[in-house]
Amino acid sequence: MPYQLRKVRGKSCYSVTSKKAKNAMTKKNRATKRRVFSKCTTLEKAKKQVRLLNAIRYNPNFVPNR
Repeated sequence: MPYQLRKVRGKSCYSVTSKKAKNAMTKKNRATKRRVFSKCTTLEKAKKQVRLLNAIRYNPNFVPNR
């Protein structure tokens, strides 16, 4: 699973980020940041977002319901 869910310190909310930076290995000696998908959200919504991101990434037949 390439996304991680973490509790925000000092707040009652959670953040969803990518586990690795996209270009971490391509650029030498350069600090790369992880992509943040949500900064502060509830645990239920964060879990839903991780499931959605995994579906978009790994399911070629996935069609958003919008």
